[in-house]
Amino acid sequence: MKSTKVAKPRAAARKPAKTIDTAGERVLETDAATPVGETPPAPKSAPAAPREFGALTGIEIGHAAGDVWGALSRKGPLTLAAIKKEVKAPADVVVAAIGWLAREEKLDFDTASRTVKISLR
Repeated sequence: MKSTKVAKPRAAARKPAKTIDTAGERVLETDAATPVGETPPAPKSAPAAPREFGALTGIEIGHAAGDVWGALSRKGPLTLAAIKKEVKAPADVVVAAIGWLAREEKLDFDTASRTVKISLR
């Protein structure tokens, strides 16, 4: 008599390893999907929160820091009062912006007599 083998159920197929999406692959996929001469569609993003001019937020301080940087690059070393006149923002936002730039070591402070001149490094 022949022995009959009982068929064992096959083990579940292995799941394929996760593919790692690299930036290069995304660029290649985008280039391949977009016909030549056309721009790829813009990615959908959440609507931006409305900007509150003059509010003491990180975004407004960042914008004011850019304005302070621009004023110092155009005019050269300025006093705090002159910077406040140049930048169209509330005084507390301008001072916070100067603090931001100082913390990032972007500014030099020159104390000659009683005035402090602020300049770019």
